[in-house]
Parts: sequence; structure tokens; C-alpha cells
Amino acid sequence: MPRLRNANACCRAVQQGLEWLGPHFGNDEEWAARPHALVAYHKVPYLLASTGHVEECRRALAWINTNLVTPEGDFNSTPAPTDEAFEPAQARYKAWIILAAQISSCYDIATPGVRFLAGQQGASTGGIYDLDTNRQRSESADVRTTASAGLAFLSCGMTEAAHKCGRFLTCALQTQSDENRFYIRLDARGILIRKFPKSQTDSHVVMRARGKTRVGFLGIPMVFLAKLHLATREDQWLESAMDYFAFAQQYDESAWTGERSGPLGWGAAALYGITRRRLYYDAADRVAQAWIRRQRPNGSWRPQGGDPDSSVALTRTAETAICLLESLREAQ
Repeated sequence: MPRLRNANACCRAVQQGLEWLGPHFGNDEEWAARPHALVAYHKVPYLLASTGHVEECRRALAWINTNLVTPEGDFNSTPAPTDEAFEPAQARYKAWIILAAQISSCYDIATPGVRFLAGQQGASTGGIYDLDTNRQRSESADVRTTASAGLAFLSCGMTEAAHKCGRFLTCALQTQSDENRFYIRLDARGILIRKFPKSQTDSHVVMRARGKTRVGFLGIPMVFLAKLHLATREDQWLESAMDYFAFAQQYDESAWTGERSGPLGWGAAALYGITRRRLYYDAADRVAQAWIRRQRPNGSWRPQGGDPDSSVALTRTAETAICLLESLREAQ
């Protein structure tokens, strides 16, 4: 099984996604006219770089550098006049910009950016904490943000910071006590947060709620831990990645192929690339097929009933194309 069974369909889906995104980010004027916050397009530069559109990626990064990057290397969530306070972007959005900058050799963005991001890492927990407008850290860190930052650290050669991310993710996994839900946040002491306002459920726990569950939150930790194993040859990280997969397996088929599942396919493919176990291959292929079927005729991905030109459509399309592309690469 040298590649996913639906490899050709994956390639077509990625290309169609790129073609849909193209008019939105085709030139400098389009980038300058974006009405969306960084959350909408934070993965677009990485997708461009990963598909060989390096010049387009660099043009996007140049616009981001001019309009969103602070002198310290932080990123604003939206362009702001120089006399207004910056509103820091979430750490995971910054991590994906840093990844794109590093692989496209835009070190003027990647180097100060990853150093600033490392300053948001908890010394004792290893988690990555978001900042508020006063540069104060959030009270907790989550597994998806920390894994995304870990990928940026690995890409930039910051192995110690990546190790800390791995320890955070392993701690979060080992302290779970309920097979029906996965709590994704640890506080500054490294204690799993199990109590929170009901309105914050989506940002604190992955519930067993059929297809609408955010089980994809467990995918990027699987990817990062697998890559940390490859970088260090330390088996503990591979074991943790497999444990994340095993926990995700407890969710039903509607969750694995639902609208929140994209990163799971990449995570499963990363594990297959290392272990060559059929279990991971089948999981990656199943997720990929579900997302190929879900693609809109115009090449985009978006939630049912969603606005075709919304920030959610931009985010979902870029993320899905990346997950399909990386699944293909991992399964070679």
C-alpha cells in the first residue's frame, strides 16, 4: 500500500480547493482588501508553500509582515492604525504563519516570530498560552494550540521548546479519566480543567456528540508527536501519538467522518508513515474519502448552510486541503 487508495481524487480535491482560494488571494490588492481577521487565512500561506506556490506564499507573508507583525515579532489579529493598541492573534494562528515563513525561507518573519512564540510557553507545563491586549497570559493552554506551536518549533530547530510541548500533550493525555470526553486544557499548574461555563464547552472539551463533536482537535497533537518522534527517535512521543489515536477511536464513525474530523486523517496518515500498520492506513483513507465527498462543486469546503464566501469557508477550505495533501505525503 504505497499510497492512499483515493490518491488521485485527493490530488484533484486539493487542486480544486486551491483554485477556489486563488481569486481571494491572487494579488497584492486582494490581500490588502481582505475584510477577514487572521483566523480566516492563517493556513493559506502554508498551503501555498506546500503546493509549490512559493512566490504567492511570499507575497502573502510580505503583506502579513507589513500589516500584522509587531517590532517584537508578535502578530496582530487584524490590521490596525499605528496609534491603536494591537490585539494579539491567537498563538495557533501565529504558529501556522511561522511554519509557512520557515519553509519558504522568509526568516525575517519566522525567526522573530518563533522566538516570541516561545516566550508564551509555560516554563513548568510546556503549554502555549495566548496573550490578551495587555500582554498577559491566559489562564490555561490547550492541546491543539500547543501542538501547532510544537510544529513551528520543530521546523525552526527549537528542539527543547518542542520537547516541552510534547510533555504538555503527554500530560494532558495521561490525566484523562472519562472515555466519553477529552478535556483539552491545562491550567498554569498543569492541572486538567474539568469545570468551566457551559458557554465555553467547545473550547474546553471534546464531547462524544456524534458528527458535530470537535474530535479533530486530537489530530494535530497526533501529527506533532509523530514528527517529534522522527526528529528525536525517542519512542515515548510515538507512543503518545498512538495513544491519542486510540482515544479518538472511541468516538463513533459519524465523528470520524463528520465536519470536525479533518486533522484526524493527517494524524492517522502520520502514524501509518512510521509504523506501516493497516489500522492507521484505513483510518486516514476513510477520513480522506469523507472530505472528498464533502467538497462543494466550486472547490470549497464549508459547513452545511454556511456562507460560501465567509471566513469559515476560507478557513475550512485551507485546512482541508492541507490535511488531504499531508495525508497523501505521509502515506507514501
